[in-house]
Amino acid sequence: MGRLLGVVGALMLAALALLLTPAGAAAAKRCQAPVDGGWQRATPAEAGMDAAKLQSAIDYATTQQGLAVRVFRYGCLVGEDQAAGVNNSMRFESWSMAKSVSSLLFGRAMTQGKISPSDKVGALVPEADEAHGKVTMEDILTMSSGVHWNGFRDYNISQRDRVGDFLTLPFDHEPGTYFEYGQSPVAMIPKAVGVAVGKDPRTYLQHQLFDRIGIKPKAWDWERDNEGNVEGFWGARMRIDDFARLGELMRRDGRWNGKRLLSKEYMQRSLAPSGPNPCYGWLIWTNNGKPCIGPRITDRDVVDEYGYPGTPRDGFVFSGLFGQIVAVYPSQGIVIVRTGQDSPTTLAGATSWQLELFRRVLGSITDEPVDLPDDGNGETIEAVDGGFQDAILHPEDYIQGIVPDPLPPAGPPRVRAPQLREGGHGIKGRRAFVHVGCQPAPQGAVQTCKGRLRAKGARPTAYRIAAGKSKRVALVLGRGTVHRLVRKGKLTLHASARNRDSLGGSATAAELHFRDAAAGPRKGF
Repeated sequence: MGRLLGVVGALMLAALALLLTPAGAAAAKRCQAPVDGGWQRATPAEAGMDAAKLQSAIDYATTQQGLAVRVFRYGCLVGEDQAAGVNNSMRFESWSMAKSVSSLLFGRAMTQGKISPSDKVGALVPEADEAHGKVTMEDILTMSSGVHWNGFRDYNISQRDRVGDFLTLPFDHEPGTYFEYGQSPVAMIPKAVGVAVGKDPRTYLQHQLFDRIGIKPKAWDWERDNEGNVEGFWGARMRIDDFARLGELMRRDGRWNGKRLLSKEYMQRSLAPSGPNPCYGWLIWTNNGKPCIGPRITDRDVVDEYGYPGTPRDGFVFSGLFGQIVAVYPSQGIVIVRTGQDSPTTLAGATSWQLELFRRVLGSITDEPVDLPDDGNGETIEAVDGGFQDAILHPEDYIQGIVPDPLPPAGPPRVRAPQLREGGHGIKGRRAFVHVGCQPAPQGAVQTCKGRLRAKGARPTAYRIAAGKSKRVALVLGRGTVHRLVRKGKLTLHASARNRDSLGGSATAAELHFRDAAAGPRKGF
């Protein structure tokens, strides 16, 4: 009898919970990711949203000089501006949203094991001098290369050679330590990826990513300089619904119709707060860290607030000049895309109308509570002088964007970073086996990887691997480490490896997972 009452009670509680769920507990419609065709649609009610509030949010965006606005939930198109029939086929200028496209380009190459955030510029662009050659890909992805900023040089979109511009800029800061929102450094991402994959970066991005998510080759363009370099920081022109595909790929954690296109490591690292700027990831503005450092205009503000205050912490935004945005709120299944005009000083980052748009869209959700944190107004910690008003006083800087200096002498040959692949590990006795990869390098870079593999609780092991090859390298585990493995049945090693060259080499760290011999090697994680 008691058991029966317990079952009845549980059913009553379940029924009560159902009644108390917003919008009558109807699950929001979910749509498949589009490939060849257009987006599947859902009514706001089907998507768990209030139609009037959603339309009000979209109409608000168009009153803020918006040219095209789209809202998606769980992969379904749920709202669009009233001119959608006209603007759906138009290509829109990305401005700095292209930086995030460069990040996706890097992410796909990283996922395929073609490039590492630890790779240094000099290992992929051997013509770089010693100073520029030691800058890592992650330094560039986090806007912390350390090179000098002059706005009239940096924002001159008529420069002939963006790669050459970066390689001739002097240094103001140690790479990896200081956030400075810039343009020319970003051009090194498509340049380096092109070298790493052995293909034109636009062609590679099309075949490896865009074809798979339904962006057609003739449906978009990417600006090049006079030397043929994909500039990377602007000029990715495409339809608004195709910009949305990029946001939807990120909302789906790098997966598209069941296939992983961007690795878990890339997804985690690209959206994590970076050390130089906690509200910036890998060329993507984030909302999970503070203080927030903005682009330099009249000064370089450091503000004690999140990037998009008053919105969910897991949100992130591709952001460009004049308020171009692809905003993603994964917990709510939301993607918002807006193209248009805005104040000329809106280089990137949040403005009041953007925050209001985000809050209105999130406020239209009816099927679940949305926690909009009360972040208040952050205080400015620091406002470093030296913006455009000072840049104009230094023609010796910005004239070089028009008549560039010759490249300084190339530095000594650099070596690419080793790759520690997670698949195919195994343990035999006291030996833990790790695949160490030596990436191909361009002519003028070091072609053979020599170094040591290390991990806490294991004896270091030397290796020598030819370019383009990999080798199973054994770490001899200490007795205490073996005891932990036997006791728990699994083991995590924090491993690192450094390939040596005459300038200190390049290092990589990775978290490697093992199971005991009885369970066999852990694969596919």
